Amino acid sequence: MRGLVREQGVQISMDAVAARAGCSKQTLYARYGSKQALLLQVLSDDVRDKAAQLAGQPDAETLRASLVGFARDHLARLSAPGTIGTARLVTAQACQFPDDVRSLYEPVIAALQERIAAWLQQAMRRGLLRHDDPHYAAELLLGMIVGLDFDRQRFMVPHRDTTQAQAQWAEFAVDGFLRAFAPPVSRS
Repeated sequence: MRGLVREQGVQISMDAVAARAGCSKQTLYARYGSKQALLLQVLSDDVRDKAAQLAGQPDAETLRASLVGFARDHLARLSAPGTIGTARLVTAQACQFPDDVRSLYEPVIAALQERIAAWLQQAMRRGLLRHDDPHYAAELLLGMIVGLDFDRQRFMVPHRDTTQAQAQWAEFAVDGFLRAFAPPVSRS
């Protein structure tokens, strides 16, 4: 189904999904209820996969490694061949189908930010990061990780498309984030 989303965007055809899945449209509607619900399920699975590196309780020994792992995985997903094509397609469809495109923001982008914010909030409560608004921190972290790569891809100019380049940037971005949110030094 992800392949069809890449090909058809928000105007995914239930006939095409049924043909690719080898089932009837009625089976799809019985399972998902609507085309929108099917699309949301596919994209929500992506959000869950993206935030997998940030599962569990953050601790001092694994904080940086967890963030770097998430950053590397996020950059790799953004550089995957189908991702930028899907983003271009959905952006192109936004004018024609604004409600369909807008309805994807909360369960996809906002949900990813929320999962990261919850994890960062745990780290803040444990004294691993300075206390601040976890949602702002999550948005800042995502922005630092992505940098200009998504824009570079969209405009078809060179971007960090190798594992080594992504790893270097992931570490640089995470280290910058950790410096910005370092807990205050206690003075005794």
